[in-house]
Parts: sequence; structure tokens; C-alpha cells
Amino acid sequence: MKNNRFGILIITILVFLAIGLAIFSPMLFKKEVPKELPGVQQTKGAFLVAKGIVESEEEIVIGSLVTARVKKIMVDEGDTIKKGEPLVILDKSKVMAKISMAEAMLEEAKAHLRALENGYRAEDIEMAKSRFRRSEAIHLNAQDEYERQKRLFDKNAATFIELRDAEEKMKIASQELNESKANLQKFQQGVRAEELEESRATVHKAAAELEYNKALLGDCIVLSPIDGLVAERFKDIDETVDVGTPILKLTNPDKLRVRAELDETDVGKVTNGQNVEVYADAYKDKVYHGKVYKVFSVVRRKAQKTFDPLAAFDINTQGIFIKLDDFTGLKDGMTVNVRFLK
Repeated sequence: MKNNRFGILIITILVFLAIGLAIFSPMLFKKEVPKELPGVQQTKGAFLVAKGIVESEEEIVIGSLVTARVKKIMVDEGDTIKKGEPLVILDKSKVMAKISMAEAMLEEAKAHLRALENGYRAEDIEMAKSRFRRSEAIHLNAQDEYERQKRLFDKNAATFIELRDAEEKMKIASQELNESKANLQKFQQGVRAEELEESRATVHKAAAELEYNKALLGDCIVLSPIDGLVAERFKDIDETVDVGTPILKLTNPDKLRVRAELDETDVGKVTNGQNVEVYADAYKDKVYHGKVYKVFSVVRRKAQKTFDPLAAFDINTQGIFIKLDDFTGLKDGMTVNVRFLK
């Protein structure tokens, strides 16, 4: 009897608990929606907000214009630099070797051009005539010998090998005769206009190659193209760099902007000239005011990283550039929250 009463009591308590949970659970587990969500349009009267990052308008990655070894790096990350200041010195030994080779090729091309412009010498012509006469005599002898061997072969007085050797000698003599004849005609006719033009083009090409390598010599000293600071360093001393290999990244901290990323679901809700408020976690009580000055016409994969574990990474965003009235306290690379005012 006592056990029955206890069981009924337990069941009654469970029923009341179930009723209570059914009534109050929506209030207990209801998720509070923040007043402002980054990149989401709120109810009437709310603002559109997005994440942003402070960056320099003037950011340059310095790359090598030659293939060489890094001999000296004269700056480090965080250093302030001036326009025209030497930043990196590259080993110039390979470039100097190319210059020497180019100089030799230019002198050779010039000498050949001078010979053509002066024309063929009388002794060169006589040598060509002598070569032709000698080749002609050798050819006649070779031809006579071939005909003699052929007659003997027809009478079975000579072997096939002897006939074939005589024929080969005659062919070689004939080829030499044709070459010497063409060479003599070349000397007798003089230098053709096409030969002169070709030689002049060779000289011009060799001169251009020399100037190019001299320019490369100047590129062995990398100068700063801007006033600013060194944001990042990619190479160390004694490393070899190819053409285009990044060495340093430079930024101008005096020319800042905010790059915001707007979720693609909100594309079209921000326009040029729209007023914004920017907040930085480092200055919780400070509000920065500014305006949108560029809205990207394309939508791309989200680039900014966030420490929010619930934030979506697989999302497309629209880039927006913002200019603030005052950047005091903000540094290149700082993350901020942007609120777009109506």
C-alpha cells in the first residue's frame, strides 16, 4: 500500500514537471538576437554592419629585376624609409660577366660591318680566283680518272670498288668546284645591300644587349619607390632571387583606408558617399566617422579572417573602401567594425 502511494507521488511530480517545461521552456531557451549583426540588415530603424580592416592605400611589394644573390639587406620590418633610399644590394658578378660578353659581341659585329663597308680587297679576289682554278683542275683530273676506270671496268680490267672510289672523288671535286665558283662570283660582284643591312642590324642588336645589361647593373641596388615603412621582409642575406621574386613589402602609414566586406546577401545596400561609423576594439569609447568612396562591382570569396568560431568562412562578399575623417590611433592591419548609416 505504501509503495503504491509513493509511485503515485512520483508520477504526479513528473506530470507537473512536464507541464512546467512545456510552458516555460520557450522562454528559457529562446536565443536573444543581438541588436546588430555584422553584414545583416536588421528590422526597421536598425543599421547594416560589417567587419573591416585598416590598410594602407599605398602598398608595394618590392621584387628583384635580376637573378642574383642577396648580398645585403639594409632595412628590417618596421623601419621607416624614404623615397630613393637603398633597401637591398644584390651581387652583381653575373651581370658584370654578361656586360663583358655583350661588349665583345658588339666589337665583333662592328668589325664585320667595317669589312663589308670597305668592300673586298684585291688580294681576296685573287685568292678566290686561284681557288677556283685549282678546283677546276682537280675536277678535270677526277673526271678523267672516273672515265678511265669506267672503261676498264667495262673490259673487266678494273674492280667495282676502284670504279666507285673514282666516282666519289669526282663528286667531291665537283662540289668543291661549285663552291669556289660561287665564292669567286661573290667577290667579283661586291657586297650586296642586303648583307650590309643585315650586318648593321647585328650591330644594333649587340648594342641594345649591352645597354640592357648595363641597366641590369643598376637594378642590383633596390631603391625605395615611396616614403613609408617596411611592413614585411621575405628574403635573407645569401638567398638567391629570380626575376620577380618578392623581397620586401612597403606601406605608407600616412595614407590609410578601411576595407570592409559586405555579405553578398546585402549587395546593393551600400552606395558611394554613404556615411559610416567605425569602431575599434582598442578604443571602445571612440567612434570614427567617414564615408564610402568605392563599392566594388564584383563579389569574391571572403578574405578577412575572424576569431569568431561561429563565423562562416565559405561565403562571398563585396568589397567596400571607406575614408575616415580621422585615423588617429588606428594602425595598418587593425580590424574594425563598420556601421553604415542611412
